[in-house]
Amino acid sequence: MKLFHAKFIQPLPGGGSSVAEEDFYLPDISSVRRNLRQRGLWPVKIQEQKPPSIEFFDIRGRNWTIQLLRALRFQTATVSAGTAFLNIIEGENDPRRRLAFLPARTILKGGGSFADALKALKLFDAATLAIIMAGERAGDLKGVLMHAIEHVEEKGKQYKTFIAAVGWLGFDIFSIISSIWGAQFGFIPYLKETGVQNGTPEQVEKFNKSLELASLVNGGILWFTSLLAVFLFVLGYTFWKNRGKSDHWAGKMVMKLPLFGSYIRHSAMHDTCKLMGRLLHGKVPLTDALKIIIETTIEPSARGYWNECRNRILGGIDPGKALSRWPLEKSERDQIMTVQSVDQLSEVFDAIASERSNMAKSSQRKIVQAGIMAMMLLFGVVTLTMVGLLAIQNQGMLDNLQSMKGG
Repeated sequence: MKLFHAKFIQPLPGGGSSVAEEDFYLPDISSVRRNLRQRGLWPVKIQEQKPPSIEFFDIRGRNWTIQLLRALRFQTATVSAGTAFLNIIEGENDPRRRLAFLPARTILKGGGSFADALKALKLFDAATLAIIMAGERAGDLKGVLMHAIEHVEEKGKQYKTFIAAVGWLGFDIFSIISSIWGAQFGFIPYLKETGVQNGTPEQVEKFNKSLELASLVNGGILWFTSLLAVFLFVLGYTFWKNRGKSDHWAGKMVMKLPLFGSYIRHSAMHDTCKLMGRLLHGKVPLTDALKIIIETTIEPSARGYWNECRNRILGGIDPGKALSRWPLEKSERDQIMTVQSVDQLSEVFDAIASERSNMAKSSQRKIVQAGIMAMMLLFGVVTLTMVGLLAIQNQGMLDNLQSMKGG
């Protein structure tokens, strides 16, 4: 299915005609032309409308998602979900949003369901769709839309937090490499050119040996930090490209990284436990909720936990026992074992999510602190090396002045 914009001639009463335009969501141009001719219209120009190829310029973002959910929540108070959605689409004036709305509008105009129209919009993730669909089936769409809004907002906050942690680490690595690069290819060559002016052979030899040692140390640090930066970039790219594969080497290696492994694990458990609470509040069956969470998480240990829980529940094990396993803490497992109803289970997962959020924030602070300490350590080594060279050079100059006075 593709988006098309057609310009056509339509007959008017009295024998006249006019040029009109309309958007279509059909498989190909022939289907658009056939549709127009069946309605007694003459196609003039049919052009495919392609969405932005660069995601940055796409209007599908968190702000629009929240605006649409709030509009749906307001509209569904008086009309059905499908009618409310169609009213929102018809009232949209932004041409880019109208283009994005076109598949959903076509489905609703053709008698399709509210669920199919939402899926065609390609704006919501699987979890948000599941929350909305569960509310529609239960007849409480307005109530669950609030949970969907909270889920989208929480997801945006977690994304910003993760970007901040990774961005700070990247800034540290860039600062270290740029400083060492400047010392290796700027300051050290300058010292080689100036050297110890009019110094004794012993002073010149001492300075040159110190300069060679400094160049060797600085070069070693430069190679180490550069290779580390390349390794982390390749590891991060491979991990993201193969996300969802619990047995992939990149996922296993990322989880073994100091600080980062625990941060990602706590963040993933916070996201998935919070999502589980919202899905259960939205009346989504437990097994369906587990399936949705498995599809939306990429962290290996969290994905493995939910996958094993679902397999155990489908195998007939009591949900309390099936859900009480690693990577949950003992206190968290004890809480789940005392659950007697789905409502209690959703509250327990909300509490676990809150605790994991605090753990993730603690791990993030440790990552930032470790980055600062590493930067200070490497900067200290480079700075002390350069200061030592300057001290040797200055000592040679002072000795020359003393010898000149004595002469």
